[in-house]
Amino acid sequence: MRPDRSPTRRFAVFIAPARRRPALWRLVAGSGLAAAGWLAAGLLLLPGAGDRQAAILRFLLSFGGLVLGLWLALRLLHRRRLASLLGPAGLELRALAAGAGACLAVAAVSGVAASLLAPPVRGLSPDAWARFLPLALPLVALQCTAEELFFRGYLLQGLAARFRSPLVWWLLPGLLFGALHWNPADFGGAAALAVASATLLGLLLADITARTGNLSAAIGIHLANNLAALLVLSPPSTLDALALLVLAPGPAGLAPLVRLDLATTLVAWGVWVAVRPQSGASM
Repeated sequence: MRPDRSPTRRFAVFIAPARRRPALWRLVAGSGLAAAGWLAAGLLLLPGAGDRQAAILRFLLSFGGLVLGLWLALRLLHRRRLASLLGPAGLELRALAAGAGACLAVAAVSGVAASLLAPPVRGLSPDAWARFLPLALPLVALQCTAEELFFRGYLLQGLAARFRSPLVWWLLPGLLFGALHWNPADFGGAAALAVASATLLGLLLADITARTGNLSAAIGIHLANNLAALLVLSPPSTLDALALLVLAPGPAGLAPLVRLDLATTLVAWGVWVAVRPQSGASM
């Protein structure tokens, strides 16, 4: 008999490690430990001297503290391995590549539209960009993987082990993910729109994770999204110093670009809803 590979079964297997020690206090304490690891790494790394590029690289490196905090939380509070957050098959390179490829295709279309709204100007010179790339690529991968391990791994699994309703295990991590993108210093009057866009992305990634029973596709999508936005075509922000091109908004500011990002994510989600398996963990 073939194993049951339905979305329902995959989701059940994905959250099974969290069912062994599902107490809510463990999840809260573990989340605090993970956050403390990230904050501690930030305090150690961010005050250092250097140019804007070095500051961004240190910021990305600080997410290693989040991974370390998660590792400690899982070891001390849950008696499980960090790899259990990925899913039973571990990191699936084909799923990661498929997610990244799909996201890059969407990003290419979105990038053309963004360039029409805010014609880009040159960021780093090609030579300088190539010098930073060997450092920037693994650090962006670290940042994206750390966020997926925490939001779509630790939080989603822990909440789903305690609560059956998607309004808890699907919605709450997405809202928290979005809220942490509140940045009026960079986005000004479009800050609330930016939060909405990040929240929608978080919900899409959680949906994909729940239905595939693995974090690999979500990591691939997140990685491709951030590589495009941080290293290739970036909106003007405190994190644009590693980009090859930087968008130059007109008098309307960043609001049109954030609306485009929100609309692009909605379209991507619509495509996913149309092609995803229709049984399983209901959203």
